[in-house]
Amino acid sequence: MAWYSAAMAGGQALIADCKRHLLETMQALPECAPEGQGLGNKAIEDATGFALGLERADGWFTWSLLVALASEGAVEVLQPGKRNKKYRLTSR
Repeated sequence: MAWYSAAMAGGQALIADCKRHLLETMQALPECAPEGQGLGNKAIEDATGFALGLERADGWFTWSLLVALASEGAVEVLQPGKRNKKYRLTSR
């Protein structure tokens, strides 16, 4: 089971790196500033280079990271409940 713990730790470290990259990218985008208009998932995905090139599931990786960061309070979701949400950084 040691391999499982090592794999789990490695995966969590990779997720943390991806979140950090997403946040750093958003910090460089004026629309994603705390008072900005926000950007949609696809625009953020393009800026981060996270597109996986999947025909029907592209964007899910970036969306999952955005949802996780929103639950952690680092990202604000604009237009909640609507299909075309926008995201920006929180002022914390």
